[in-house]
Amino acid sequence: MPIVDPMTPSAPLARWLDAFIRRPAWWLLLIVFWAAITALSFAWHLRDLHNYAYEMAALRGRLVFEIVETTRLWAAGHGGVYAPETEKTPSNPYLDVPEKDIRTPSGIRLTKINPAYMTRQLGELMANERDLRIHITSLKPIRPENAADDWEREALAGFEKDGQARISIIGDGKDGVFRYMAPLVVRKPCLTCHEIQGYKLGDVRGGISVTFPASYIYGIIDAQKHGYLLIHVVAFMLLSTLVWISLRAIRRHLLALEAARTELIENEKMASLGRMVAGFAHEVNTPVGVAIGAVSQTQDISRELGHLLAGEEVSEETLQAQLAMLDEASGLAMRNLNRAAGLVRSFKRTAVDQSSGVARDYDLSEVIEDVVRTLSGEFKATPIRIDVDCPRLKLHGDVGALAQILGNLLLNSRTHAFSDGSQAGLISIRAHRQEGRVILDYRDNGAGLSEGLQAHLFEPFFTTRRGSGGSGLGLYIVYNLVTQRLAGHIHCESAPGAGIRFVIDFPS
Repeated sequence: MPIVDPMTPSAPLARWLDAFIRRPAWWLLLIVFWAAITALSFAWHLRDLHNYAYEMAALRGRLVFEIVETTRLWAAGHGGVYAPETEKTPSNPYLDVPEKDIRTPSGIRLTKINPAYMTRQLGELMANERDLRIHITSLKPIRPENAADDWEREALAGFEKDGQARISIIGDGKDGVFRYMAPLVVRKPCLTCHEIQGYKLGDVRGGISVTFPASYIYGIIDAQKHGYLLIHVVAFMLLSTLVWISLRAIRRHLLALEAARTELIENEKMASLGRMVAGFAHEVNTPVGVAIGAVSQTQDISRELGHLLAGEEVSEETLQAQLAMLDEASGLAMRNLNRAAGLVRSFKRTAVDQSSGVARDYDLSEVIEDVVRTLSGEFKATPIRIDVDCPRLKLHGDVGALAQILGNLLLNSRTHAFSDGSQAGLISIRAHRQEGRVILDYRDNGAGLSEGLQAHLFEPFFTTRRGSGGSGLGLYIVYNLVTQRLAGHIHCESAPGAGIRFVIDFPS
């Protein structure tokens, strides 16, 4: 495995970077580049929002369908119910059962309401009171009014193949309507009426379609668009400011300590901060965006609960379903906000430690977790697994040096042991206290290196990949940080094809 500092560029690039850092006017090019990346990210999230609109529409349609289906199963389980016969509830001419119409002892005429009749009346009620329209239909309808339209016939034909619900938007954006349809499957209570039609248990006998305006969903989506815009603007401003500040600091150090050996360590430190900032900005966007969507969904569910509670009757099953969805959405928001908060805490601790170099009390396991988390963007798209086993060791010392050592070792393994992350592998970090010292055992199962290369491992400027951008300063910096900043020792063991092991010990 070649020994190289992965952040050291080739000579031509180094000269260009030197010129770039010395000319603040050129830094605007970097801001413009970041602005383009932010714009692309915003466009990507807008596409995700349109997909999310379909998911929300499917969720609303499924909720209405399940409420109606539960009501039907209740009615079927009781063999239907009786209601006073009125102009709006006449006797069902399509129902052929004994005692379809009866009279009470006081002379009130009652007619039996079967599940299909009940579904039709629910549909009329929803159409009058809500922005929803439901329609029960099948490919073999008994009642002419239950005949399927073109979209419903296509969905019913699909049910026969896969039994999956369908969701579509008819029209454009807010001016369109969402159509959701799910199959009605024959269950045991349904056989009383449908067995004579030739249906068996588990057959698809039809479906219920739910139609509602798309403006309901796209109103929520528009609110989320504003949220995403705010997140991207804040991320752009934050990263631009941090990059600008970082570049100014690098320029100041470059001009002041150009010939000094310590300047190499400072440059590596600032480059490490740049990687953490980029990873932080990318990683925090996702949980915050998901949390915003979940909060919007809880608002929607709360309004729906308000409508239900304002009605004359509401079933326990309906309330439980709504409350379950509310709990799921709020839990999703909380988990993602906690994840974002954890990222911010890790970034803050690691950035401050590496910038200040001040000794403080710290928890070793927490520092290792912070470094792994801040570098998660470097490893996310790779088949490399990082395994950490460290007890909670309370220590005092230079946390920034320790974090930089771990960061350099992790990136060195990614670049060289696993061919820039293209090969699968395992990185293991173990730590324990022994006789007043901390033993940090770092291993990877990557390419390894020969005994001849091990002899030059910690020498400055030694690398076999100089033409690919290496300068041989990565492990040289690690060696200096361990021996000078931590007052410890570092030992290496390796063999070709057998990975590499670094054992670091320092006073606890």
